[in-house]
Amino acid sequence: MFVRLILAVIIVYFIYRIGKAIALPLSEQRRKFPRRPTAIEDEDMVQDPYCHTYVPLSSAYKAAVDGKTLYFCSKECFEKYMSGTGKKN
Repeated sequence: MFVRLILAVIIVYFIYRIGKAIALPLSEQRRKFPRRPTAIEDEDMVQDPYCHTYVPLSSAYKAAVDGKTLYFCSKECFEKYMSGTGKKN
């Protein structure tokens, strides 16, 4: 008896889902459930002053140059930037 009740509930649920999918256009279904933003979408991007690529702030190589904080894509770009400008670390 209990197994029949569970099967009946499952069948009714699937009939409901199929009916809902047929009755509502796909665009309305998606509008009800908005996409959640990911952590990457919320993170700021910074530009490397040497190679001009954009990197996420959390993974950028951070260095203080002339009292300003600069962000680089890697330590190698930082070293090339410092050797090209004639400044010392």
